[in-house]
Amino acid sequence: MHDVLSLALADVDDPVIDQLALISVEPAPDAGRVLVTLAAPGDLDPDLALQRIRAIGPELREEVAAEIHRRRAPELVFRIALPVPV
Repeated sequence: MHDVLSLALADVDDPVIDQLALISVEPAPDAGRVLVTLAAPGDLDPDLALQRIRAIGPELREEVAAEIHRRRAPELVFRIALPVPV
């Protein structure tokens, strides 16, 4: 699922989403719902990034559904990982 989401995100034409990097895709708490963690650069507003990624969530879920062989595509829950201060 990580690869599918990586490719789908690369096809999105949005300057905010272009700055995000996919870190992980993990069951939350099971395969019916997955937590998608994305990294954002320090100068990007994490609330704006979350708003934009949630807006395209249904499209991303459709991409996942087309690639996996399950009756139902999992719900995608998004999280923006903030950079660690140095």
